[in-house]
Amino acid sequence: MLIENLPWPPILLGLAAALSILVIYDLAYVWPLCRRTAAVAERCRLLEKMFADLPQLSSQVALLADKGRADLSQIGERLGQLELSTESHSYEQAITGAERGEDAARLISCFGLTEGEAKLVTLLHGERRKAERRAA
Repeated sequence: MLIENLPWPPILLGLAAALSILVIYDLAYVWPLCRRTAAVAERCRLLEKMFADLPQLSSQVALLADKGRADLSQIGERLGQLELSTESHSYEQAITGAERGEDAARLISCFGLTEGEAKLVTLLHGERRKAERRAA
């Protein structure tokens, strides 16, 4: 009948060729796509895990920022105290220099006083030294 009259060798050869083409297509195109899809799915899983930790991370960053502000405030206060200490020490040295007869220009260059400060220190303490000399 009809099945007996079919050219079986060419049909089987055509089926084998079609199956080979399908396997080659699967290996060359579909399999790499599956691997890429799996890699993208893994990356998405990692991103979701990372975003799940985001509130915890933001609270940690906020705590660190507050600690940094507090530390900076303490450093500013300490710096102010050191400046006051250094400044008063400079004034003490300038007063001693004025009592020894140093002029205002020397007080400015040695102790970093402004011109007005140097003149005032010289006026107050340099004059005292001159008055002591006159009295003696």
